[in-house]
Amino acid sequence: MNQKRNWMSFIATALLVFGPSYMLQSSEAKKPKIFISADIEGVGHAVGRESISPSQYDFERARRFLTAEVNAAIEACLKAGAGAIVVTDGHGNCLNLIPEELNEAAELVRGTPKPLDMMDGIDESFAGVIMIGYHAKSGTSMANIAATQALSIIDFQINGKSISETFLNAGIAGEFGVPVIMVTGDQNVTQEAKELLGNVETVKTKESRGFIAAKSPHPNVIRREIKETAKKAVERLKEFRPFRVAGPIKVKISFKNVWDAEHWSYLPWISRVDANTIQTEVKNMKELASLILGLGIV
Repeated sequence: MNQKRNWMSFIATALLVFGPSYMLQSSEAKKPKIFISADIEGVGHAVGRESISPSQYDFERARRFLTAEVNAAIEACLKAGAGAIVVTDGHGNCLNLIPEELNEAAELVRGTPKPLDMMDGIDESFAGVIMIGYHAKSGTSMANIAATQALSIIDFQINGKSISETFLNAGIAGEFGVPVIMVTGDQNVTQEAKELLGNVETVKTKESRGFIAAKSPHPNVIRREIKETAKKAVERLKEFRPFRVAGPIKVKISFKNVWDAEHWSYLPWISRVDANTIQTEVKNMKELASLILGLGIV
């Protein structure tokens, strides 16, 4: 009887000591994970090379604005009940976000090259993707810092359709069954996001006035809207669906510089369409991300 009583006492003590911790871990595991892909061209008040290139005088301001916009999204996600949050720095050398100023609740992926490029770190465990600071595709008229992967590219096509980085990265997320729930950027980006992804939430951070000009609200106004919209997006998680691109995928890339097309056409799996254009085929969007990294067009 004493042995049984001692055993029951041990179980009761264990439940008191470890039970709350286990329940907390279990509760955290059930909270939706959010993936944030961060670029800089679509951030409010980033308007030209001076804003997006590390050696230029306006870059430090732009990266602070980027970090603050990402933080606004993180704060809102947490308020809406999100659990783990992973942020991937996706612009240039991918050392733009300021780690010590980023919300402590998030993990940060930095540096390049890295698997899946701007979407590195995503997997099937995530419930939704938020794209911060995205921009219009190459060739978009009067769009601020319009580019697809690199300013050296005139046009980037998948299966005959000119695409943006929103399309590209939504497709990569779709490979893992993860939907895009929110996109921020200029009016071109927000319009495309609605047309491409349906009922996705958007925030217009600027109104493009030309390739190197834009009109933006005060940074605090932008951040407040990001907070409100990101919270709404997480609360609507069950309404979104992944964006999927069926393979095989025919890829055609046109460069401004003839030499770029000539250079890459020497690879045996790439053919040259004309002086400025190359083409190839990949199995899926994950393989396309590897191609982009291999060609160095990031």
